[in-house]
Amino acid sequence: MFPPALVPLLRDRVMAKAGSLVAVADHVLVQLLTTVFWAGLETYEGERHPIGVAFLGTSGVDVVTSDVAGSDAPFLYQWKVQHFKSPRPFAVGELVKLAVAGADRRIYSAVNVLPDGSLVIAGLAREGVSVVSDPFVKIITSRPGCLSIRSGRDSLLEYERGDILTGGDDILFTAGLVRRALEEAAHAADLDDEAIPDYVDAVRSLVREMAAHGRGGILIISTEESPQVAETATYRVAVDSSVASLLRLARRLGRAKSKDESAQTADVAFGSLLRNAFLTEAERLTEELGALTAIDGAILLNRHLALVAFGVMLPLGRPTALAEAADAEGLRASVVDLGSRGTRHHAGATYASEHPGSVVFVASEDGHVSCMFRDAQREHTLLWRLGPAEVRTW
Repeated sequence: MFPPALVPLLRDRVMAKAGSLVAVADHVLVQLLTTVFWAGLETYEGERHPIGVAFLGTSGVDVVTSDVAGSDAPFLYQWKVQHFKSPRPFAVGELVKLAVAGADRRIYSAVNVLPDGSLVIAGLAREGVSVVSDPFVKIITSRPGCLSIRSGRDSLLEYERGDILTGGDDILFTAGLVRRALEEAAHAADLDDEAIPDYVDAVRSLVREMAAHGRGGILIISTEESPQVAETATYRVAVDSSVASLLRLARRLGRAKSKDESAQTADVAFGSLLRNAFLTEAERLTEELGALTAIDGAILLNRHLALVAFGVMLPLGRPTALAEAADAEGLRASVVDLGSRGTRHHAGATYASEHPGSVVFVASEDGHVSCMFRDAQREHTLLWRLGPAEVRTW
């Protein structure tokens, strides 16, 4: 499947979520996806950089504020756009040159569609706090031959060398056994109901970071405060800041109100600034943890999403009873054999089997992800595959 064939899928799957795609003609989307795809194959001065495009549609705004912290958060932005005085051509060479700024540093080429249907690079867009609702669409080529199309924290479409990946981690993160396990871990980490979605989104972001770097990895979200398996790890760390603690502080600041009305305006402004700082630090820490999954071995987080150890060589136990689930609850599952899978999958399955309640994600070098989880009441360890949804030849 070549990128132009992705346009009907975008129409079918994501138009309700992606505001900047509404009312954009198909031929414009074809040009958008095709140009970004070819730019991902090019180098600049001998180096290849991820191509990052923020598609603004017809919007000419300079700042998009976020409602994560409520209406009293003037310092919290979702996007800031630095417009060029004269737009640049939307061309492969321009995208490759601007990619040096780096989508990995949250700086994207801001692309507008003009009234005549042509595309231009209107400036540079810096992403702030990423939330679910996003008026813009991000198109990223982390590796040659790949396209990742996202809106906020939602993965709309993942394309890799002719395959359409499910990107359908919604089956795990919106409902079902894994979602409830993460909610229980969040509650055990002293998070209230309002912060639960932020906790789950942080785990989702970690999984996507692991899948994106192309080196494979194992990510373990443990239900324990101090998982003992870390004692065998080479890279044990002194538990410090955690994603959960940052989210908890941000939410508490969001609810804080001054009793003195004369001081309320100043308190709201200062509280918003702190909230922004904590949320930004939580996202930075999430990205840092995601990068550590590229190191051989597993990365182990406790229930606070604090780093306990990385590079953990998990033991390989006896073959575990493993069943592949076809639904979020694991009600429809069939026994599978990991004989054709590598050491990572065997080690991940062993850990999940021996640590009921912990959630284990395993990524192959091709970016495909499996999730393994065993409920203490079940004999089988369940496996969900987040791999190719379909493969077509054109």
